[in-house]
Amino acid sequence: MLAELREQTKWLRLLGFQALRPILEVTLRTDKQKLVYEYSDGLRASREVARLAGVGAGSVVRMWSDWLAAGICVEAVNTTGRAQHLVSLSALGIPLPVATGAASAEEE
Repeated sequence: MLAELREQTKWLRLLGFQALRPILEVTLRTDKQKLVYEYSDGLRASREVARLAGVGAGSVVRMWSDWLAAGICVEAVNTTGRAQHLVSLSALGIPLPVATGAASAEEE
């Protein structure tokens, strides 16, 4: 029974990823949006995501609101008011833009 559930979960994830990729490619049109989405891991506050992505905190909050409504991210489990992407862009084979400024200095 457990093995069958694991097999079903594996196939559901595959189907979900295949459906999510084109949605993200249409929704995340700019490099800044891609960076905000990638940094939205549910652990970072909007100000930290904004600093890393090089946008304003208000922009991050608006993007999170739009993405929550679209279903491409979820509210963080442990911290309300934060968004968490469903899967990282790199896991879907979507290339990440090169971060500049505070993001690139922190990532090195």
